[in-house]
Amino acid sequence: MIVCSCQSVSDFDIELALLDILNQPEAPIPTPGVVYRHMQKRMQCCGCAPLAVDVIYAKLEDLERRGLVCPYLSVSTRERLSRIQLQLGKQPVPAGDPALCE
Repeated sequence: MIVCSCQSVSDFDIELALLDILNQPEAPIPTPGVVYRHMQKRMQCCGCAPLAVDVIYAKLEDLERRGLVCPYLSVSTRERLSRIQLQLGKQPVPAGDPALCE
């Protein structure tokens, strides 16, 4: 699926970027800016921003479910997701212990 037609970014491109970003030590929160910079792209019209956010968090959950990204490597990401889930009225996911991923 094309997420950004201005920069030709697909959901698969975002998935690959997330794999690289979240497997770094001290992984940053995968905001659209972080993901696009990692892909050496820039949002031009920003019309894709809402879709990019949805795709980033959907892909993050999918990668964790498939075991390709440890949900505990980036505690700050888990905390951010927990805050978002609370805002949406969902049960937050606990941050856990990074030692569980070793």
